[in-house]
Amino acid sequence: MAQIDSVGQALRAIRRRMTLVMFLFLLGCGATFFVLFDRPHSYEAAAAVQIETPRIALGGGDGALMRSDVPIDNRISLIEQRLMSRDSLEKIIADNNLFHDLERLSDAMRVTLLREAVTISRILDSSSGWRPDMQSTGLLISVRMDDAQLAADVANTFLEMVMSEGRTRATSRAEETLAFFAAEEERVTTQIAAVELQIAALKSEHAGALPESATMRADQLQQLRAAQLELEQQIITFEQGRDRLRFDEAARQAAIFDQQASLLQERIAEIRSLDSIAPEVERQLKQLERNRVRLQEEFTAITGRRAEAAMTQLLESRDQSVRFEVLEQAIAPEMPSGTSRDKLALAGFLVSLLGALGVALGLEWISPYIRTSAQMERSLGLRPVVVIPDLRVPRSRRLT
Repeated sequence: MAQIDSVGQALRAIRRRMTLVMFLFLLGCGATFFVLFDRPHSYEAAAAVQIETPRIALGGGDGALMRSDVPIDNRISLIEQRLMSRDSLEKIIADNNLFHDLERLSDAMRVTLLREAVTISRILDSSSGWRPDMQSTGLLISVRMDDAQLAADVANTFLEMVMSEGRTRATSRAEETLAFFAAEEERVTTQIAAVELQIAALKSEHAGALPESATMRADQLQQLRAAQLELEQQIITFEQGRDRLRFDEAARQAAIFDQQASLLQERIAEIRSLDSIAPEVERQLKQLERNRVRLQEEFTAITGRRAEAAMTQLLESRDQSVRFEVLEQAIAPEMPSGTSRDKLALAGFLVSLLGALGVALGLEWISPYIRTSAQMERSLGLRPVVVIPDLRVPRSRRLT
């Protein structure tokens, strides 16, 4: 294996293989010219969208309503996903007659080509780069096509879709939010009315066993016991003087006393039964009251959110919330984008030359010939005594 130890040896090696170097260099130059002239021009058009902050902000004070809107970055992500969906891209391809010269391409490949040709990047506020909650202030839509006017048309198409999707999504979301809270308010109102009916029915059915009637029941029971004790004393007195009364008079009087005692006993038993069910009635009443309080709190929260949703819908209808504004429409570029052909040609020439030289030096490196005494001593470990020069006479001198 021969090795190149110096610049002179490298130059001699290149000189020996100059024919191969020139062939490879010319071959590389030809390939460069073929690629450059076969490569179509690429034009890039860009459109810009500005994101305006709300002119009238909701919230910001104690007791203020929280906004139900999604963050602007999330809304932008949803819009990007919508624009880059297969259905949207197929519609753009059909409307602008894209890739009509590539008839062999399938619909999926056309969608892939358009998706690779479109770039949607977010514009951030450079003055707030240190903030962790930095939000986007705009969108830049770039489209790269082989036709300048077509690139501008496609970019403007995406621009219109961004504007339309931004308005539609914000309005529909506000309407859906308002409809949801309106339905929740109606549902909770119905539940509150049902609980109030249950409370009214329970109070009507067990009016005497209610907690607020406990004192009245205790007073009535005390009065009945006092009346029962007085009646017992009257009965005792009656029994003591019964012999002095006629039989029919005594029987009538005894029947009256028995009737009064029975009535007192029934009333006392009724009050005691009310006292026995009073704890259960109180438990049910407290449970219904807790449900009503919980529903009232839920109703208050839903009413607040519904009012906020109604205000958000009003702001969206009047274009007073976060909105997209056209900052710059795309125009047809005058010059192709990307690296110029002169630079690419120069780079191709340099690569061809370096490649040819590299091939020549590589072939010389792996050549089995020993051309110098130093190579022989390094390869075989033998020092040559005599070095015979090349004694071949040039063809021109032999002819003379």
